Amino acid sequence: MTHGSFGTRAPGARFARARRGAIALALVAALLLVSLTALPSVAHAEPAPEAPAAEAPDPASIIFRLKVQTDVDLTAAALTYTLLNAGGPNVGGSLNADVSPGRTVDLAATLQTNSAQRYIPVGTRLTYTWTVTDRSGGTATTPPQEYVFLDGRFTWSSKTQGQATVYWYGGNEANANAALTAAADSIAKNEALLDVKLDYPVRLVLYRNSAEGRPAQQPRGAVFEGSVITGGSRVGSDLVHLYDPLAGGLVDVTRHEVAHIMTRVAGFGGLASIPSWLDEGTAVYAQTEPGFGYTQALALGVRSDRLLRLRSMASASNQPEQVDLFYGQSGAIVKFMVDTYGEAKFAAIFKGVKSGLPIDTALQQNIGVDQDGLYNAWRKSVGLKEIDFPPVTQGVVAAAQATQAPLTIPTSVGSAAETASGDPRADSPGAAAASGTPVIGIVVGLVSVLLAGGIGFLGLRLSRKR
Repeated sequence: MTHGSFGTRAPGARFARARRGAIALALVAALLLVSLTALPSVAHAEPAPEAPAAEAPDPASIIFRLKVQTDVDLTAAALTYTLLNAGGPNVGGSLNADVSPGRTVDLAATLQTNSAQRYIPVGTRLTYTWTVTDRSGGTATTPPQEYVFLDGRFTWSSKTQGQATVYWYGGNEANANAALTAAADSIAKNEALLDVKLDYPVRLVLYRNSAEGRPAQQPRGAVFEGSVITGGSRVGSDLVHLYDPLAGGLVDVTRHEVAHIMTRVAGFGGLASIPSWLDEGTAVYAQTEPGFGYTQALALGVRSDRLLRLRSMASASNQPEQVDLFYGQSGAIVKFMVDTYGEAKFAAIFKGVKSGLPIDTALQQNIGVDQDGLYNAWRKSVGLKEIDFPPVTQGVVAAAQATQAPLTIPTSVGSAAETASGDPRADSPGAAAASGTPVIGIVVGLVSVLLAGGIGFLGLRLSRKR
């Protein structure tokens, strides 16, 4: 009896122990599943960019640099930049940087600034940001950085007076001071003449001479550059380059080029543009005197009656032998307009063009003649006969060359992630979560199989014992 009694109680005890073991195993598996599903939140830290910087070794390029600390290899790095163009639309683009394996990665992207594709003049202000992406889908973007593009061949100093800031290098501070004073005078004179207000600061980049500044100029052809010495140029709506090494010449070059900034404020509206003869003529009028070359060329043109019809002067001449005559005649006609019709009507012509009127219409409405009529009135004032021009069809003239913004839209803005990895999904918000899913799925599947197998095995044994 005793033996039989012991044998009937043992299966129940073993069943209870097995059931408790199965429950414990299930709890352990459940805890393991919960911990595994929480893995993505602690998978990898996002890449950590640091020390963004920019440098310009010469006028032809800007090199942007960035160091990145990362737990996972980078797949993409893109630089986005914006060129700040006061008084006009900002433009920009992006550059993709090459990435290499490693936990500390040094990135670099080079922006070409003086090429067939674009011209970004020395002195341009810009902002830029970096965006980097790692293999797990983590991304990081740097805060915007500001940068003034200066020619890295020289060590620059700067000084601000009123609305103008001048940048110079070497022992050229005296010329820098003269340029600042001339800029202030030109702004004030042209604000009164054109009845406008300059509401943004301007920058002057002063080279010691034309030879040192030539690499910073937009190429205009070997013949032209070999025949014409450029003393300065308005290269942006708020930016002027100065190359004249002589203080006396520098003053009038500055007054002339700053006047171009003012004519743009007064006459640029997008639908129509002031012709080059009016733009350049106003700039010559802003000088303390027209200059010997302009005066001599004009005197010769009047004596020989070989002058330029205004309608042929919508854009600046690209013929070196006509440059002095073009400027001298333009300045003389503007002086004639101001002296004959007054500053108020002269300013009204600019306002009309800015509002969208063709230049002939703006002239007719304010002084009663079109370009041919104005040309004949001026010819008469210098002792020449009027010319009987045939009627012309009204239309919008070409934009004056001196007022064209040099900042062209650069390379297309693309997805850095797509370019580097070839997978557009790498830039999607869910990429980070999706990147760890296959590994976690395999582990969860194995745990599930083990759990199911263990519980099934225990159930089978219990059924057999019964």
